[in-house]
Formats: sequence, structure tokens, C-alpha cells
Amino acid sequence: MKSIKNLIITLMFVFISTAVSAKENHAPKTTPDEKAIQMKKRVQEIWEMDFSDMEKGEKLEIKRELKEMKRELKTSGLDTKVSISVGAIIIILLLIIIIA
Repeated sequence: MKSIKNLIITLMFVFISTAVSAKENHAPKTTPDEKAIQMKKRVQEIWEMDFSDMEKGEKLEIKRELKEMKRELKTSGLDTKVSISVGAIIIILLLIIIIA
């Protein structure tokens, strides 16, 4: 019983320390600002364009512009994804096995 109690306390410290380190390393996520709204409007304009009467150079320029906007969204943190590490999955599985 004492070893289970010690294990749970240790795991709590591990989770707290990883949460604190994750909070320190990553910039806080903000709501979409004016620039993101402008990008969304520009993408909508591009979707409404007729590409059939454009030259190849114009199409490439629009494609580059879209890639740049996508890259900028990724670096600014507005294109977010949730991920879980393998270590966290292993710890969760161990807790389930121990508790069950």
C-alpha cells in the first residue's frame, strides 16, 4: 500500500513538472488576430478567382502566396494540433494497469 502511495505521488510530480516545462517552453496561444482574419479573407478571394484565364506565372505567384501564408500560420501558432507523447501513453497505461 505504501509503495502504491509513493508511486502515485511520484507520478503527480512528474505530471506537474512536465506541465510546467511545457508551459514555459511554448508561447501562449492567442485568439486569431487581425492578420489571421486578413489571411482568411485573402484565401477566400483566391478560392473565388477564375484560374482558367490566368498565365502560368500568375498561378505560381498565387501558389507561393498561399504557401507563405500557411508557413506563417504554422510559425505563429494559429495552426495548432494536439499531440500526446509515447511516454505519456505508457504512463497512462501503467496507471490503468496498477489501478485495475
